Amino acid sequence: EMTSSLVGSEMCIRDRAKGATMSLDKEEQNKGYRLGRLFAVLEKAQTDALGSVNASLRERYIGAASTRPCLVFPQLLKTAQFHISKSAKQHPGYDIRFSRLVSEIMDGMTVFPPVLSLEDQGRFMLGYYHQNNALYQKKTADDAEN
Repeated sequence: EMTSSLVGSEMCIRDRAKGATMSLDKEEQNKGYRLGRLFAVLEKAQTDALGSVNASLRERYIGAASTRPCLVFPQLLKTAQFHISKSAKQHPGYDIRFSRLVSEIMDGMTVFPPVLSLEDQGRFMLGYYHQNNALYQKKTADDAEN
């Protein structure tokens, strides 16, 4: 057990030395990080369309999405189409902006992995929180312009 803890600590230290950031990194190619970003975008689409709901995407799916992406993301992307259509009716261009962001995140991905390693699950959470922070900062900046 001590060895695995030490190895985990060394991995975190190595990652920091490699240049891990504390904010959104659009260039990060790690599949866990990118899927976390995607999850945040899908959650934002739900919130934009429905407002506050009893059981949000995060409450229902974040555990499964971060461990078994191939089982969850196809369904989440299908469901997101409803949310996007609803928001686009109220905010013209929403569907185009959403599609561009999802395309940017998924660029080069060919499949959703069946399982994410524990390390990639951590990166999923980082990607999720980094993207979530960026989405809400951007909204605040847009609101200030209007």
